[in-house]
Amino acid sequence: MYPFQDMRERLETLNKIGIALSSETNLTLLLESIVRETRSFTNADAGSLYLVDQDNGALHFEVAQNDTLKKKAGMKPDTFKPYSLALTKNSISGYVAITGETLNIPDAYDLSPEAGFEFNRDFDRRNNYRTRSMLLVAMKDTEGKIIGVLQLINSIDSDGKVIPFDPSIESLVSSLASQAAVAIKNAQLIKEIKAVFEALIQYSVSAIDARSPFTAGHSKGVAKYTMALARAINDTHDGPYTPVSFGPAELEELNYAAWLHDIGKIGVREWVLDKRSRLSEAETAALISRFESIKASAIVETDKKKLVLLQKEGGNGKEIRELDRDLNGRLKQIEEDLAFIKEINTSNFLDEPGLKRLEEIYKKKYLDFEGQKRGYLTDFEFENLSVRKGNLTKGDVEEIQSHVIHTENIVDKIPFKGSLKRVPLFAAGHHEMLDGSGYPKQVTSENIPLQTRIITVADIYEALIAKDRPYRKSMDPLRSLAILQEEAAKGRLDKELVRIFIEKKVYEAKEEN
Repeated sequence: MYPFQDMRERLETLNKIGIALSSETNLTLLLESIVRETRSFTNADAGSLYLVDQDNGALHFEVAQNDTLKKKAGMKPDTFKPYSLALTKNSISGYVAITGETLNIPDAYDLSPEAGFEFNRDFDRRNNYRTRSMLLVAMKDTEGKIIGVLQLINSIDSDGKVIPFDPSIESLVSSLASQAAVAIKNAQLIKEIKAVFEALIQYSVSAIDARSPFTAGHSKGVAKYTMALARAINDTHDGPYTPVSFGPAELEELNYAAWLHDIGKIGVREWVLDKRSRLSEAETAALISRFESIKASAIVETDKKKLVLLQKEGGNGKEIRELDRDLNGRLKQIEEDLAFIKEINTSNFLDEPGLKRLEEIYKKKYLDFEGQKRGYLTDFEFENLSVRKGNLTKGDVEEIQSHVIHTENIVDKIPFKGSLKRVPLFAAGHHEMLDGSGYPKQVTSENIPLQTRIITVADIYEALIAKDRPYRKSMDPLRSLAILQEEAAKGRLDKELVRIFIEKKVYEAKEEN
């Protein structure tokens, strides 16, 4: 038995551990902490934690810690990989998970045949380890449901010898296991809520991207490069970002911002997002129909002139033939004008001679069937057809750029709190440039957070290597990386981020599981 003073200290320690566990919401860190704190509390050399999966009849082996092996073999924290085993009474942990009994075993190699379970020595043989004393406690939630098993191995006394676990601490370990179970349930619930929230964001954003076949998958790609670049910064040991280290919460915040950076495109018309030509199919069809009317008007006008000639003493054959020649010339010119318009409609460039010819066509008039004088082209058609480079008018460009404002307004309404409160700030600034030449606020470097700069580099690279866009062809990675370097040299992008992106081969990033 432990003396009263020792027991009081253990109770105080137990209370502190319970408080610490209740504040940890990351499930992986929580499970590791439960085993670590319980081992410290009981002087156990090793410990494990299993989670019960009743639906699949399995025990998930989540955590394994062993001080002896760690010292002897330099075992790294990532050596152990979680795995599953059948939920049966044959194994010691399975027996506790099913029955809920606490097992205090003096020597795992000396079990009674009537025990109903057996100890698997494979681990000991593989690692030259000797498991002796074991204490296994069922982890029960507030409803008494068993959600896991806490397993402690080899209690160590003050002389460093392995001894049985003292029965007097069983109730304390059970109490700690119960507190841990509540913390696990809370962490699992938070994890599930986050998973649903994250899936909702990803599917919503992917659906918005998919409005245009040219941007489908863009946000997913940007998030991939963003997270890879952030982790590369964490692994950087030279340069100005050496002191920077993004923790789990900061990475989560950055990931959300990257996924949401283009959600504002929902406020941009699909036609503008997916503008493959200067005029839409419907607008082109209307223009072609008008040119047929223009030809018909020319024919009617010529026929009227012929009728006048015929009414004058039977008409003059030479004059009629001249009218026919003039008509054929006009019809040919109308066809050539239409062919020219069709050509520039699908082109991304319009040179100076081409613009002058377009202006001449724009000035031409014809009489419609109601006798009204109308232009060959509408103001809207001329504005779109006269774009010198690309196919977007000034208004189109402004509409597309407005997606950043929409992003900020939309994301601002999502109640991001605590460690996620800066998501709107990071998401909405990805088109700002360090030299102030970006949009929409033209802010300069001192007002652009590192996280926003990371998303900007990822966004530009993903856009460059993406499939062909209406306004340009897809670029190969080498050319795309060269453009990043050029932009950095101009002072528009963060030079150090571009360096890390290239030297750490962030551009080869694989999809996150």
